Amino acid sequence: MSSNQPVSLIAETQSDGKSNLLLEAPDNEAYIYPVTCFPPLSAFDICLKCPALVVPARQTSEYRKNLKNVILNRPKVKVVIPLSDSDEAVTGEERRNYRKILLENRSDVFESEEVEELLATGQCFKGYHDLIQTYEDWSTQEVLERILPMDSCAVPSSFEQVGHLAHINLRRELLPFKYIVGKVILDKNSPRIKTVVNKLGSIESEFRTFGMEVIAGNQNDGWSNVTVKEEGCTFAMDFRRVYWNSRLAGEHKRLTELIRGDTERDGVPVIVVDFMAGIGPFSVPLSSKGYNIHVHANDLNPCSYRYLVQNSKKNHCKNIACYNMDARSFCHHLQDRKIDFHHVLMNLPASAPEFLDAFRGFQGTIMPRIHVYCFAPKDLGEAEKLSKARCETALGCKLDTERHDMKFIDVRNVSPKKNMYCISFSLPPAVRDLPKIDAPPRERTCPNPKRTRLI
Repeated sequence: MSSNQPVSLIAETQSDGKSNLLLEAPDNEAYIYPVTCFPPLSAFDICLKCPALVVPARQTSEYRKNLKNVILNRPKVKVVIPLSDSDEAVTGEERRNYRKILLENRSDVFESEEVEELLATGQCFKGYHDLIQTYEDWSTQEVLERILPMDSCAVPSSFEQVGHLAHINLRRELLPFKYIVGKVILDKNSPRIKTVVNKLGSIESEFRTFGMEVIAGNQNDGWSNVTVKEEGCTFAMDFRRVYWNSRLAGEHKRLTELIRGDTERDGVPVIVVDFMAGIGPFSVPLSSKGYNIHVHANDLNPCSYRYLVQNSKKNHCKNIACYNMDARSFCHHLQDRKIDFHHVLMNLPASAPEFLDAFRGFQGTIMPRIHVYCFAPKDLGEAEKLSKARCETALGCKLDTERHDMKFIDVRNVSPKKNMYCISFSLPPAVRDLPKIDAPPRERTCPNPKRTRLI
């Protein structure tokens, strides 16, 4: 298809009665289908002859439980239906005393063990129901499977939600249909989703941000300003200018609960330093709930720092100091001020282990617990070995699994060949004897030591 040719649809009929409305794959890879090429919504209307079991009305709840493995499971569809004049299983006034339970739309459903047992009682009967399905009734994946000319495995079926944004990462072969995909995601998830964006490229900047384009919905000024809630806290951000990953919510919860456990056991103030704090997914929950935790939170990105400060105020964080510094300079700055700390968070998985060299020549009186994130191969044994070696190289000394209480956690799947991990250990005392590295000079923003609330 050339860019000036009219768009056509290829009509195909499936065995279940649905007509596919396939858009042609463009000959020119640079061609992008405009949203005006979307089929008319009426083209998605179909009438399905859905199998049903006619049951006594008073026993409907009991029969639904018995049929749970074969009952129709579709959003917005009622599965218990009164009988109509067209139902022949029961006639006359008796129809009032019966209901239809809709079953899975497959040819052998009446032969399933559950249905055959109920039919054998003589109290239940075979039936059918004309189920009208419109565009509103189809899921995102079902609509896209009907209009995109590719295998269903390649059709995007999920997205990451960040506030009112839906964030997807389309494969190359889907790019000609990006506005079509965006429209369907927006239609099926409105009003909670107001804008759909597609990721451009990978995370390569030092601030962990990536390019994105709006493919559906609102793109007026401020479209990327979002608010999200996590761990009982509210976070504001400009999604284009800071790093945020909603898939890490479980990890944020795990580590914050682990650190809070220290305060409950010991009853003494716990000092936490967050080297790469972002907008505060660890630091804000730790310092906002009245726990006996003091946090020093740092991020190199000036925009992340501003939102870190804003989110700290929004969530009434009392025991937090925010910094905008290089991570190595931040580590040295705390030591220069003789601030001891119990936990160190280093969530920059592409390169966080290499920042451990900032602990060479460590001057603190407490050997803190380090929690450092990294990417590594999927094989857990190989990943632990490689991650440990990276940490040892940066620290300049060996890590002993038992002596330094090393823990290795598989955080999440990242790609077909790598996962994200968290390696936790107690800082080895051997780092004290190593020469201190030179931290890169950089303008920094940090609290006035005379005004900060932290000890």
